[in-house]
Parts: sequence; C-alpha cells; structure tokens
Amino acid sequence: DGPPPPRAWADRDPAAADRLTAARAVVAELSATHHVPAENLLQPDLLRRVCWAPPSPADAEHLAERLTAGGARPWQVALMAPRLAEAFAS
Repeated sequence: DGPPPPRAWADRDPAAADRLTAARAVVAELSATHHVPAENLLQPDLLRRVCWAPPSPADAEHLAERLTAGGARPWQVALMAPRLAEAFAS
C-alpha cells in the first residue's frame, strides 16, 4: 500500500507535495548533469514513498537507510540521499 496519487498530495499533505516538487527538481538536475534517465536515478515509486513518508530526521543518513531498504542501489543512494536531504531541509 503506497501513497495516494501525486495530484492529490497538495490537498491531503501540502508538505509532502512540497517535498515531491523539490525531489523531482533534484532528480531532473542530476539526470541532466549525469546524462542518465530520471527513472534510472531512482525508481519513481520509491521517490514518491520517501517524499510522502520521509524518515525522521530526514537527514542524509536516514534517507540513505530508507532508500536502501526500498531497493535502491548503492550508487543511487550515494547520489540521491544527500541531495534529497538538502531538498527536504529547504
């Protein structure tokens, strides 16, 4: 059982919607920088799950644990966890 469709997030949990917007911007930036398709950086479902219910605290270490538990590869975790932590903090 996962999060609701992203189009419903703004009404159901505005903070989660903000996290998803920030996370998608990170993915788009890294995708362009590394010339890798966005969905290869992180499975879209895992990204949505982490944005909907982030770890507490949502720092790089705890995000790395959550991404690893969700099936992300080590290189994906190393690339994404610190950037998601920055995005979630702002």
